Formats: sequence, structure tokens, C-alpha cells
Amino acid sequence: MIVIATGVSGSGRLSEAGGGPGHVVRMIEEGAARIEQEQREGRWTSPIKRLRYFDMGRLMLDRARDLGMVVRTETILDMAPEALHELRAIAFTEVVNDPALWEPDLCTILVTHACFWWKGHLIPGLDTHYLKLLFDETRRRTPSPEAAAVQEPLPGLRLAPPVQPEGIFYVTMVDSVYQIQRRLEESEQWRGRLRPGEIIAWQEQEVFISKMLAAYERVPHFLIAHDEPVQTFFDLICFKRPRIYLGYPITNLRREGQAQLIEMAREFGQRLREHFVVFDPLSVKDEEAAAFSTIGDAEFEQQFSSEQRAEILAWAGSLDAVRSWGRTLDDHTRLQLARATVVRDLRLIDQSDMNVVFYPTSQMSFGVLSEMIHAHTTGKKVYILYPHKSMSPFMEFYATGVCTPAPGEDDPATPDEVAAFMHRAGDALLAELTAEGS
Repeated sequence: MIVIATGVSGSGRLSEAGGGPGHVVRMIEEGAARIEQEQREGRWTSPIKRLRYFDMGRLMLDRARDLGMVVRTETILDMAPEALHELRAIAFTEVVNDPALWEPDLCTILVTHACFWWKGHLIPGLDTHYLKLLFDETRRRTPSPEAAAVQEPLPGLRLAPPVQPEGIFYVTMVDSVYQIQRRLEESEQWRGRLRPGEIIAWQEQEVFISKMLAAYERVPHFLIAHDEPVQTFFDLICFKRPRIYLGYPITNLRREGQAQLIEMAREFGQRLREHFVVFDPLSVKDEEAAAFSTIGDAEFEQQFSSEQRAEILAWAGSLDAVRSWGRTLDDHTRLQLARATVVRDLRLIDQSDMNVVFYPTSQMSFGVLSEMIHAHTTGKKVYILYPHKSMSPFMEFYATGVCTPAPGEDDPATPDEVAAFMHRAGDALLAELTAEGS
């Protein structure tokens, strides 16, 4: 298996702020440990038994050094386009000609860029010629059934069948603009170069180009948020599990001071992860980072639990730092962030098989309802957990299944009763979904 893992600089694929191992590195380390343990116990069922990655940028620098070229990370993007193209071709040639690439129990992750936003213009990060060779060889080695091919009306023309996910696919790692900028500021190459608006645009360009390349070859493309558990990426590689987008009314619950219900939604997501791939919208924290500059300490204490505050400090570095960053955002940039959040969440739904909605409040959430409508009208199943018998007909209309109090059962009246109902409803839905998938 081959995974092409794109993402902008600073997205945390290989290294974190402070120099720790990034998402891909941690996924490989933890995944290798899990494979080894489950193989010892006789429980490993995936054909993938080994994981590795190539850092294509580092490979280009190494081969430049081998050729006697004076090239540094800080200056490589200033090279002539022809020289960059040659280095990229050398690196891709080495990867494509690696015989281990085709071993059936090995997954190779090519960590690269789709593009760079450098000095006001785009620079390609991929060589389409060598990508084509990679895909053609993968398609040759993992032929799809004849029935999967599409017959064109014109005689003699036949479209190539899709490459199955177990053969090759794309992922793009995304993260909040604040966290990306924080990592970039630790880099001599990028320090002080990009404003938040440029990072928003670059990340959108990275996603868009990756999606287009995947669509051209008719292979899957997935967004993976940096702050998702590494299990999400690991499961996409190793298992054909159904994919779930977990929706819940984040802003409303915070305004109501119900941070514990947000924790409950995310804990429910963890339970779902035992059987499914789950995408959590709160894994990208653009809206949070932008909002911290406008809320005071009292609101912060009210809206976030102690566990959530500790998590915030872990990714923000300090509350003062993220507040200072938020104060630099003008109205246009805040609007860009909000729109990027909407588009990203809808894309997460697009790459999912179903939308599970954890909705423990009677207050209307325009975001959750919009997500339900998008999922419903794009052919996804939509399940909603809701602690009240009286539900808006608009929410019910877009739901495949609804978990509400049974006839004769009183609506929960206290936060503890709401939490108890949501836990029971979650158990029931989880049992139903796993039975369907068995």
C-alpha cells in the first residue's frame, strides 16, 4: 500500500512545536507497537504488517548534497524551477524504483507537499509524471474486477477502473491556523513570512490540489486533522471500517456552561472508534483560537472544563500567546477562518459513510442542522441522539434514525439525567450500528 500524505509546512506531520515527533511519526511508532502486540496474541487481521515513511523534502536535500550542490532547507524554494524539478525527479525516481514499495504487507507513506506558497506565488510540490508512473504501476499490480470498468459510449474507449483504497490513496493533514503559524515561527525558513490569511489560503490550495490529483486517478482522498488520535490514520490504512462524522453543538453547549456534555460527546466518539473511523470537528481549533481574544477569564472558566483547559494550554503554549495572536486578526481574516471551518466540516462529511449527531440540548444549532442536511442530501445515513420527545420536524426530516425518550418515559430534567439518557442512547445506537456492520 502507498499513501501520499500532503500538508502545508507547519501542519505537524513530521515534527511538532518544540521539536517533538509529528503525527505521522507517532502513528507509525504506535501502529508498529500495536501490530506487534496483536500479532503475538494472534488477533491481527489486516494484511498490513509494517509501516514506514519517506520525507520527500529531506530526500531531495540529501540527493542534492550527494550531487555536490549547496542547498539548504531555508533556501531550497529559491532555486530555479528547473533545478527543483530535477531534484524532485531524482527523489521520486528513487522511491518508485524501491522494490520494497510493492511488498504486500508494507504500507509506505510519502510525506510531501502538493504546493508551496512562497514569496507571493505557488510552487509545485509534486511531480505529476512520476505520480502517474506510481499510479499506473499500482493499478497494474492491483487490478480491479472487470465489472468495475466503465464503458464509454464511443467504441473502443474504456476508462481505467478505480484503484482500490488498499492499493493507494491520498491524505491531507490539516490543522488550525494558529498551531501552523506557531510551528512556522520556530522555523528559520518560514519565520515571519506568512500572515494568517495566507496560511488559510495555502492550506485550502493544498487540500484542493490533493483532491484534484486524487480525483484524476479515481482514488480516495481524506482530510485528517492533526489533533485526531493517530488511530484515525492507522485505521484508514489497515482496516476497511465504516467512517463516521461526529456532529455536536459545540458553541451552544459552551454558552450554556455545559462543557461536560462536550466531553461526553468526545468520549462517545472514542467508543465509536472501537468499531469505526471517526472524524471529530473539534480536532481543528480555528474557531477556538480566534475566540479566545474576545472572552474574559470568567467566560473561559465557565465555557471549558479543567480537562479542556489543560488541552488548550497543550496546543496553545499559553493562553496569553493565543490571545495575543487572536488580537492580530482583522474582521476579514476572522470571516475567512469561519468559512474555512464550514467547508472543512462539510468535506469531513463527504468522506464519511454516515453522520452521527450527539445533540444533548434543546437549543437550535445552525451548524449541526446544516451538517445534517448536507449529509442527508449527499446520500449519507444520519442518526441523532436527542434527550427530548419533542423535536423540530426539520431535524427529524433529515434523520435516518432518531434516539429520543421512549413513549411514556419522561424527558430528562437535570444535567445528570440528560447525561444518563445520552449514555444509554449512545449504547443503543452503537449496538445497532455494529450489528448492521457485522
